[in-house]
Formats: sequence, structure tokens, C-alpha cells
Amino acid sequence: MKNPFRKALLDRTPTFGAWIQMGHPAIAEVLGRVGFDWIAVDLEHGVIDLESTAGLFRAIEHYDAVPVARLPFNDPIWIKRVLDAGAGGLIIPMVNSQAEARAAMDQAKYPPLGRRGYGYSRANSHGLDFTPYIQEANKEIAIVMQIEHRDGIEALDGILDVPGVDGAFIGPLDLSGSFGKTGQLDCPEMVQALSAFRSSCNSRGIAAGMHLVHPTPQNIGQALGDGYTMIALGVDNTLLAGAAQAALASAHSAIAPAASPAR
Repeated sequence: MKNPFRKALLDRTPTFGAWIQMGHPAIAEVLGRVGFDWIAVDLEHGVIDLESTAGLFRAIEHYDAVPVARLPFNDPIWIKRVLDAGAGGLIIPMVNSQAEARAAMDQAKYPPLGRRGYGYSRANSHGLDFTPYIQEANKEIAIVMQIEHRDGIEALDGILDVPGVDGAFIGPLDLSGSFGKTGQLDCPEMVQALSAFRSSCNSRGIAAGMHLVHPTPQNIGQALGDGYTMIALGVDNTLLAGAAQAALASAHSAIAPAASPAR
């Protein structure tokens, strides 16, 4: 298998990904050079458009990271166009039923496994690699269902039973909102839902993923201990803000003693 991201999902080997919302290729280059296993371009939140996505994929592909797209919605047009732009993996948001998972898979796979349309595109080198691409795409592109509503938790077994689902990615903030307890990630409903999510993934041999927006050694260790193997670390904007805040705090700390009057 040429796609190391999909292989890791199938083997349930831990991988660490980055998350892009700001959309400049320089950010993708920095994150790619750092050594992330995969980099997700977030098309659901932020203002990244399709043409910018293709540019980000070009930057990511220069390194060893796999370009992944989190779609704006479980939509056949977005699935088709992002795959044609060269995505090596898709994260399908807000999947709440087996029927929704089947619909996404139907659009992501070429016949006979699905209904994805054929055409020259960036993914197949604009036709120069058309035949090898269409022969390998079904087994190379990773498909991950994002579970972020109580309905998705209730339907999770059926969702994971859809052929071709390589991973499930939890969305805890939206999930907590669906219980009417936004941000209360330790409430009983969330504890039970997250436990059910991990149990269902484990029983079906499906990779479980989560996003640590503010990663620390402690919460990374906790995620790995809980069985998550697809872990996103931070977001480009929070990483930038955190580093900037730390640098400024260090500067203020350095001048504080010098500003104190001598006694």
C-alpha cells in the first residue's frame, strides 16, 4: 500500500497529524518539514477554498506527510472535487447514520464499489497518470467518518459496518452540544458517549481518532492510553498564538527584574 496514512489506520498504528485553517502554503511547508504523518486541510471551518486546497496539497506532498481534507459537509460535490484535487484521505463531518456513511462511501469510490465519476484531474496528473490512479484510488484513499452528535453515537455500529470505513474521528465539542452541555467534556453523558465510541471502534477493529486542540504530554499520553491512534495535534492558528504568547510572556518576564529599582 502506497498511502502510509491509510495503512496506519488499518493497522491501528499511532499517527500524529497537523490541522490547517489559515490556508497559506507556507504553513503547510513548515508543518510538513516538521514531520507530521498527515496534515488535514480544514474546509469546514475557516475560509479555505478549493483552489487554495490544491495549493496546500502541493506543499504537503513535497514532504512525507499525507494530505487529508476535512470536508465542509457530507456532500457529493465536495467529495468528488477534493479527491480530484489530490486528497489522500477524507474526514467526513457530522455522520449520524449508516445511510449517511454509505452515501459518502458511494461518492468516494470508483465503480464497482461506488459512483465516483472519472475525469482528468490534478489527482491523476491531469490525465498523464489516469489509468494507474483509477486502478489504485479505491484501495489507497483513506475514508474517515467524523462522529460529533449523539445520533452518530447511537448509530455508530452501523456506520462502522459500512465497507470501506477506515477510521472514526470523534468531535467532542459538537458532541457535547448535542447533549445540551457544550464544552462540558467530563459530564456523565460525554463520558458514556466517548466510552461507547472507543468500545465500538475497538470491537470492529476500526481506528479511533481525536483532535487535541491544545496538546500536552499528559493529554497525548491519555489519548494513546485510551486507544486513539489517529491524533491531530493543535491547529495552525492556536500553535501560532501559543508560541507568540509564550515568547511575549518570556520577554515581559525578562525585563521585569531589570525594571525593579535597586535597593
